[in-house]
Amino acid sequence: MATGVSRAVIEVLLDRVHQGAATLSPEGILAYANQRLASMLGQSRAELVGKAFADLVAEHDRETFANALATGRDGASQCCLAMPRAKAANGHNGGPNGGGELQALVTFAPLGHGQMSCLVTDLTQGKGAGTLAHEVRNMLGTMRNSVELLRRSSLDADAQRAVESIERHSGRMLDLLNSRE
Repeated sequence: MATGVSRAVIEVLLDRVHQGAATLSPEGILAYANQRLASMLGQSRAELVGKAFADLVAEHDRETFANALATGRDGASQCCLAMPRAKAANGHNGGPNGGGELQALVTFAPLGHGQMSCLVTDLTQGKGAGTLAHEVRNMLGTMRNSVELLRRSSLDADAQRAVESIERHSGRMLDLLNSRE
């Protein structure tokens, strides 16, 4: 990932999206996770940072994850993954997002220097298609607004590539959403 201001700018951007978001080291370790991702998985941000992303993926989806991550190193990639939600220490489901599995659309994109961005969209059944489409459109609007603000800043080459990648991702997601309606 870019260093200095660029890293801070990327993390501010990821904190603003209404999706789970993370940055991964070249080895696939979470270097950063936003609060939304922590909530989705029933863990704290501190519990997530330093953990291998593969450990957050259901065993039966790890090969899919590995392929998407490898593809994402050269450009954007997406896959659907089951991600187990943590249970509370007392064995109960730990609230609305605790226990069970999160069904997620996960998008990977390179940030430079082997670092990856990761966006996690909740596809868990029980959400109506209209509600999900509305939520995704809201997220994309926020991302596009944030990208526009970032474009007005002076960014180093790595941060510029990250902004362009986020812009491409959000455009692809909107195209995908529109094609399913």
